[in-house]
Amino acid sequence: MVRRSSLTFVLQITQVAALVGVNVVVTRATGASGKGIFTLMSLLVTMGTAITALGLGWAAAYFIGRRLFPVAAVAGTLLTSSLVSSAVTLTGLGAGFLLFRDSYFAAVSNAQFVVTLALVPVVQFGTTLASIILATNRPIHFAAVSLAQWVVTFGLQTILALAGRLDPTLALGAWLAGAALGVIVGFSVASRHVRLRFGLDRNVLRQLLGFGLKGYIANLLMFFNYRLDSLIVNALLGVASVGIYSIAVAMAEVIWNMAGALSTVMFPHVSSLDRKDANRLTPVVSRNVWFLTLLAVVFAAVVGRWVIEFVFGTVMLAAAKPLLLLLPGILTLSGAKVLSSYLSGIGRPIYSTYIASASVILTVALDLIFIPRYGIAGAAAASSFVYTLTAIATLVVFRQESGAGILETIVIQPQDLGYYTRAVRSVAGKIATPSAAKP
Repeated sequence: MVRRSSLTFVLQITQVAALVGVNVVVTRATGASGKGIFTLMSLLVTMGTAITALGLGWAAAYFIGRRLFPVAAVAGTLLTSSLVSSAVTLTGLGAGFLLFRDSYFAAVSNAQFVVTLALVPVVQFGTTLASIILATNRPIHFAAVSLAQWVVTFGLQTILALAGRLDPTLALGAWLAGAALGVIVGFSVASRHVRLRFGLDRNVLRQLLGFGLKGYIANLLMFFNYRLDSLIVNALLGVASVGIYSIAVAMAEVIWNMAGALSTVMFPHVSSLDRKDANRLTPVVSRNVWFLTLLAVVFAAVVGRWVIEFVFGTVMLAAAKPLLLLLPGILTLSGAKVLSSYLSGIGRPIYSTYIASASVILTVALDLIFIPRYGIAGAAAASSFVYTLTAIATLVVFRQESGAGILETIVIQPQDLGYYTRAVRSVAGKIATPSAAKP
């Protein structure tokens, strides 16, 4: 598991680098307003596809991990369902754009929205293929498929920017091309391990819906919890503020990728483990995630303002304060991501649903109070506060389910330090060995 987590983390860090590159290129080439439009349209695509997915891909990881259904039957049901989901998403987004064309979407052109609609089926199908890959317990391949999408997106946007042609419309078009390549790569990878064909197994669909809807609600609400602030910022402050705020969010969430890599591996892994083994493993993983995240948060707090100015330009320095306000919540929620994967892996996703429901209600309430008074800093403070409460609630539930102590779950232990000592010695040895061999 450590090896897979490490490789997954390396791939996700590479993806993060590509995503950072996308943020930098789009911001530098199109300014705060252009970045705001790109962010807003990206949110609509990811949110729309998440809403209509109904948690089927997430449920597939559990059922395939438990070997409850043939993999081919689950894959065919997922592929067919993704077509229906895409149609529903397109209808919803199209209707929303027509209704709010002159208000909420006043800054968005028709061309930009057309490209956004084109992204929906491509992203939805790519997400489904990625779910199939992850369900077969191949997190490294899962991360590689996502990496391919964003590397191509970044490369195309960079070429357009150097040619002086990059605008929000072409930035979205580059993402469309990258997402299309991701589908091709995902299909190639998945088809090596699973027989891919369209088809709907009603029994499989019924079981996936029965389990998936429990976690779907939780995951969707948590997605809203992460992204609603940006949508509310657009409604209250406009796309330029969304562009600035997105920089703070992107930088803060880079730190989450350690937790993200491990939680990606943990879900299918816990699903296949004996309960006692899962109870023993999870506290070790979570406390080390919290420790490593703490180091990253401290580093980001020290250099964040300088990085924003150097990378994005002085026009984006307004993102420095929201970044600082987001960091405490990023820290507290990082380990809780691992605990949430444990709860899902043991078949108790309903806990996350309850927690997420309360969190999203609180997020909306605090955003509506703080954003009009404090701008994007208010959005960051509200999110950080809710993330912390979410982490506390998740920790309490985990303790009840696993019997593990709170301190052993959140505080690094002396024996853990041996992992880092051995890792440092191993790296140092590999670096020193070639030098020693030279005459």
